[in-house]
Amino acid sequence: MADIAMLLLIFFMSTSIIQSHQSTAVRLPGATAGERLQAEDRIRVSVGPNGEVAFNDARVPLGDVGALLAAKRAGRPGLVVTLYADAGTPYAVVAGVLDQMKAARAPRVTLATTKRGGA
Repeated sequence: MADIAMLLLIFFMSTSIIQSHQSTAVRLPGATAGERLQAEDRIRVSVGPNGEVAFNDARVPLGDVGALLAAKRAGRPGLVVTLYADAGTPYAVVAGVLDQMKAARAPRVTLATTKRGGA
């Protein structure tokens, strides 16, 4: 009986998935027009529904977004910053992130949306 329990324990431990970090769940607003960006020099900034900010899937305080972005854009003129903001996020938080991007002189900022019906 102990052997079976040990085998089951080893089986379940070896097949389970261990997640090292938690990603921010973002439900994007919709858009009827726009274009897709190619996978070039891109940085992803996500704002969750509760106002949490993630820079390339690593959570950061809102005040650090500008400094991190300024460090990343040094020597990369074609850098594209994509802002993924949850549809339920208060606009004041999104405006704060956009202000940080403006202060960091981000050359190209895009807002990510999901495609809705329409022309």
